[in-house]
Parts: sequence; structure tokens; C-alpha cells
Amino acid sequence: MDDEAVKWLVRVQSDAATGDDWIALTAWLEASEAHAEAFERAERLSAEIADNACEIAAAIAGPTTEVFRVAARPVLSRRWLQLAGLASAACVAAVIAAPTLQRAYDGAATVYRTGIGETREIVLADGTRIHLDAASTMTVRLGWRLRRVALAQAQASFDVAKDSRRPFVIDVGDQRIRVVGTEFNVRHYDQSVVVTVRRGVVEVHQPSLGPEPVARLTAGAELRHIESTAVSGARRVDPDGAFAWRAGRLVCDGEPLTQIAAELNRRYAIPIQVTETAGAKRFSGVLYLGDQALLVRRLAGYLSLTVRRTDRAITLS
Repeated sequence: MDDEAVKWLVRVQSDAATGDDWIALTAWLEASEAHAEAFERAERLSAEIADNACEIAAAIAGPTTEVFRVAARPVLSRRWLQLAGLASAACVAAVIAAPTLQRAYDGAATVYRTGIGETREIVLADGTRIHLDAASTMTVRLGWRLRRVALAQAQASFDVAKDSRRPFVIDVGDQRIRVVGTEFNVRHYDQSVVVTVRRGVVEVHQPSLGPEPVARLTAGAELRHIESTAVSGARRVDPDGAFAWRAGRLVCDGEPLTQIAAELNRRYAIPIQVTETAGAKRFSGVLYLGDQALLVRRLAGYLSLTVRRTDRAITLS
């Protein structure tokens, strides 16, 4: 069983590992508690080899008489001698492969970016689906024991594949989101973090405040937070509004025009500028993210604003 666990470990840490490999491993782990224990032993051994690669290499390179003296001890069974030989070979390989093993343990970093007006759907190797909004940057690492995402200035919705042995963690601003399998949306722009849950349970942590979560969000809950503060406010919402951008709509709930313009400027090549007076006005409703000229005309009409257009900008006053 230990040999089989090692084979699984090698299989999923390979650069050629696929989502089917992870699904097959999950099925093997869940088939028996003994399987899970064997896999954890293999992981611990791999990590120990990587951590002590230099010492192990020096020991293996020692005088051959030492090897014969150990082999002559009557307390060692033939099975243990075979395992010792295999371990020696593994240690030699570990000296060379330690950086690769560490990358596999943490997961190789993959960076995804979208430009202005560009959205992207991403399917990770574990089956998780991510929709990345316009003008967003996201880094993904799929490790052996942890799936990790870092959101820079970005908005993304997540439909996380369930894997109880590999939690899904998102670092966003000064907060950390932890889930196993759920669907939620994260918005992070201008030091503002908004997390909206459509299915499942999401834990939100703020490491600077300690290990306990600042909130546990269930379906229909939304958390809003400003970076570098200790306050996170949760409320009940219609979660579909947070996902509306995927269908080409922007749902506004009393936001000031300055914030709405910033959101629109991630989607259109010609930027929208607002005067101080216009920027303070608030809008509630649904904007359809199609033709920019039509959208601006409707927004200006609703807020009684004047539109001035040049080749370089659109100004609302």
C-alpha cells in the first residue's frame, strides 16, 4: 500500500498531471482510511527528503564499509534492506529533484490576466471553474495539499470543485478566503474587497486579527471590507446581482457615479470622466454592458447630466 501511495504521489506531482488524475486520486483516498494514511506517510517522507537533501546526499556518499556493516545486522529483515536500498536511490534523486518536489508540493504558479473589456473562463486541473472579469490579474497554484489563488486588482467568480483533502484558499487584499467546494464571487479593486456567496459556505479570515475567521458566509450573504481596517460588514443580498457581469450586466445599488465610472472604465476603451458634482450622484438600477454610447446616454438621462464626447474621453457633468 505504501508503494501504491508513492506511485500516486509521483503521478499527481508530475507536470503532466490532469484533472482526471486528481479525481482518480481522490477516489482512491476516499476508498479507505488506510489509503489516506499511506498517502500522508508518503507526503511526509517526500517533504523530509526535500528538507534534508544535503545531509542525505552526504550520508549516501559515505564509505561503502558502512553500508556493509549495516547490512550485516541480523535485526534487519530482507524487506527493510530492500526499502533502505529504495530510500537511498530516492535520496539521490531528491538531491536533484528537491526544487521540483517543492514546486509540486506548493503548486507551480500560473498567472492569468485580462485586458480592458476582456473576460475569460478558466477550468483548473481539479475541475474548478473560474470566470475572470475585465482588467484583472490572478495567480493560481494547485499543490498536493492546498489549492491557492492570489487576486490582485481583479474580479472573479468561482465554482470550486469539492475536495475535502485540498482546501481552496484565496488571498485577496489583507484577507484570506477558505472553502472546500462552493460558488461565490470576489471583487477586489481600490482596496475594497467584496465577497458574495451563491452556494455553500465561505470562511473569510484576516490574518492580522488572529486565526479565527472574521465571518462565515452562507448562500445569499455578502461581506464588504476596506483593506487596512479591522471592520468587515456582512449583509443579506440577492447573490445573482454579484454574478450579473458574466451576463453583460452591471447591477448598481445606490453606488456613486465615480465608482460606477471606474467599473465601466475596465470594460470600454474610451474612458468615462465625471466632474466632482456629477460623481457624487448615486444610481440604482441595471446597466447593460453593450454599446457604450447608448449606455452613457441612458445613464446621463437618468441622472440629468450633460455628455461631452471626444476621441479620447467621455465627460459627464
